[in-house]
Amino acid sequence: MNARGRSRSQGRHIGRRTVLGAGVVGAGAVVAWKVFGDSEESFATPPERQRAWTYAMDGAAAGVSRLTVSGGSLYVTARGPLSVHAVSTEGGRKRWVAEVTGGKQGNATLGPVTVAGTTVYAVAEGGHVNAFADADGSRRWASEPLGGGPPAAPVVIGSTVCVLMRAETAADEAGGTRTLVEGVLCGLDADSGRVKWRAGGDRLLLADRSRGRLIAQARDGDGLSALDADTGERRWSLPKQDSVALGPKLLYATGTGTADELAAYDLSTGERRWKSPAPPKESANAPGAWLTVSADGRTVHACDGGTGAVYAYDAMTGDRRWRITVDSPVTPEAASGGAALFLASSDGFRAAHSVGSGFQNPFSGGGRKPGGYVTARAASDGRQLWRTESDDCTSAPAAAGSAVLVAHTSQVWAYDARTGTARWRVTGEPGAGDVPLVADGRLYVVTDTGIGAVRV
Repeated sequence: MNARGRSRSQGRHIGRRTVLGAGVVGAGAVVAWKVFGDSEESFATPPERQRAWTYAMDGAAAGVSRLTVSGGSLYVTARGPLSVHAVSTEGGRKRWVAEVTGGKQGNATLGPVTVAGTTVYAVAEGGHVNAFADADGSRRWASEPLGGGPPAAPVVIGSTVCVLMRAETAADEAGGTRTLVEGVLCGLDADSGRVKWRAGGDRLLLADRSRGRLIAQARDGDGLSALDADTGERRWSLPKQDSVALGPKLLYATGTGTADELAAYDLSTGERRWKSPAPPKESANAPGAWLTVSADGRTVHACDGGTGAVYAYDAMTGDRRWRITVDSPVTPEAASGGAALFLASSDGFRAAHSVGSGFQNPFSGGGRKPGGYVTARAASDGRQLWRTESDDCTSAPAAAGSAVLVAHTSQVWAYDARTGTARWRVTGEPGAGDVPLVADGRLYVVTDTGIGAVRV
């Protein structure tokens, strides 16, 4: 799992950079090449696929922020009023709609929904946690206000609901940043919503459930900590880290400052097991390489958005297996456990992300039409299996059976996982997500009128 703490059952949410991802395809992947011209339209548009169903939300569709799938239901958060919609994934039938208590209305946001057992948890920007019965949407409890700032998805470990309200900052006149709202990290009793413990929080909220611990980034200067989920007591801590990913036994992190290194730490003790050179940063203040761990736990991928470098490491030893360069900022969303790694690039986004970074985009001042490409790389050595030119990629890829799904502006395209051929498209966006949401053979998109489901 990567530093966003995302799993396929907990939906997607906005991250730092959202233009590269990875997926899995079987061992029978073949090399395929396709030549494209330099014309204004150098790639063909695939036919549009009809939706299996649409869940109409009227005016609320404009405020859709998060999509989550769990146990045969799609959970949609919306504002105007702040609410959670539970929808059957089979036919798009409304199961229930519950209004969220204690949040600011209007432009306020809801964090991603978390479903644990028979309870659905949602956090409003005002700092209130709401717990609903999954059977009928009735409210079980609403917590006291915990603080302000953007909410993260709650993490449920045992009988504790762990909640992070991120710190909110703004630029100051001197060119630095000032804190508007302090970050807050809390542990709540899952049955009553009572606050069991409270600590300072900043970012990162990951679950090490086998050890009953929470991995969290404390406030600036306090570094990364492993906390007992039931009591909030600190078990071990590390200096502040740029990016973090969890494996079955080890935590992987890139450090801040000028150190371009990736290190692995024992999840039980915090002891460092190995370190290895990481992709170099553009500057000391630039964020470190973004990390993911493959589904089989054997490989760690590190990707740097400024240089476009993508590295693959042995997860147990730290030995670097291969390095490639991708022509855009990169962020992997789910690392490969199979034969291929899927990547999406966008020249247009590289130009956008070059602002203030010092990176010079050779195409930003020319007449070249912005565009991108989708590519498959061999997981074993990084060699290119196929590359398909496309419009700007606005999401990381999601692998779904024999298809690779990538969002392009207001559409999601499906590419053949073995050849890269664009097979079909659907109008809609992945919501406030960085990867198209696929579950139980369906792709879910946000439209002007509601939520659409397409069979993959």
